[in-house]
Parts: sequence; structure tokens; C-alpha cells
Amino acid sequence: MLKNNDNQQLVLDLFHAYYDARKNKRRSASVLTFEENYQRKLFELFAEIVNRQYKIGPSTCFMVKKPVQREIFAADFRDRIIHHLIFNYINPVFEKHFTKDSYSCRLRKGTSFGIQRADHFLRACSENYQKDCWILKLDIEGYFMAMDRNILFEKIEKKFEVETRHCPQLSETSFSTKYSGNFSIY
Repeated sequence: MLKNNDNQQLVLDLFHAYYDARKNKRRSASVLTFEENYQRKLFELFAEIVNRQYKIGPSTCFMVKKPVQREIFAADFRDRIIHHLIFNYINPVFEKHFTKDSYSCRLRKGTSFGIQRADHFLRACSENYQKDCWILKLDIEGYFMAMDRNILFEKIEKKFEVETRHCPQLSETSFSTKYSGNFSIY
């Protein structure tokens, strides 16, 4: 099955994505189920990718109430491996284009860094807390669910050089998936 360097690299990349996806999730039911025969399942996923037969599985839908009530669609663990695989391919390309003040899902840019930057801006704006200043907190309701994923995929496709021949197909499959009807509600 592993005939060339591209395929060997894809297997290594899948294992790396698997280890990334399971970080801090080792006790969840979907991870434990996948780990029963994870090597076989990763090679099955590899075959689906190589044969262009990968399909996204059903997600789980649930509600959270904090900080605000919202619907969450949680991908199956197998699909999260693909998310990490895509992320690992495209992140180096996009990282250099992000503003310094974008923090989500970025290395060395977590909550603590965001708090430090907010404090920096507050001190600068208020002249070290001597003047009043204003902050705008904004959330665009339903933004992700309403976005045109075809436009998103076209922008992503233009932005990066293909590091693997599988990444465009996987990205398109992930971005074009509609959530309606492909989830269970808990």
C-alpha cells in the first residue's frame, strides 16, 4: 500500500494528526472507542484518503449555556483527526498572515497572551488607568453556520501551495459539508 514517499509521509502525518487530536481528550468515549484498534483505523482512513473516498461522519449536537447559549456541533473523533491533518498542512501558510491580536488555535497565543495584550491596550488607551476608555465586545451570531463554504474553500485553495495532493480534496470535503441532518442531538 505504501508505494511512494507521498504515501509514507501521509501515514506519518495521519499519526501526527491522531496524536494532536487526542491531546487532552484521552478519556472521552469517542477517543477510547477509536483507540481500541487505532492503527488499523488510521490505515483505513489512509486508504479512504488515497482512494478519494473519505466522507465526514455524523456530528453530535448539544447546547452550552456559558458564556452564552449556543449550539455546538462536535465532530466524531475520526473526523477530528482529519481536521488536525488539514490544520497541520495549512497553518504554516496562514500563520504569517494573521494579525498579532488573533489568539484562537494558535501556538503561544492562548488566553493568557490575549489577557496580556488586552491589559497593554487598556493601559495605553487609559494612560495607565488615569482616563476612561471604552471596549466593544462583539459576537456575530450564527456566523460560521451561515458562511458560504465554497467561497472559504476558494480563498484557502488560492492561499497555499499544495504540500500534499490530498489536502485540497480533504479541505473541500470538510468545508463543503452541511451540518443539517448529519448529527445527533443530546
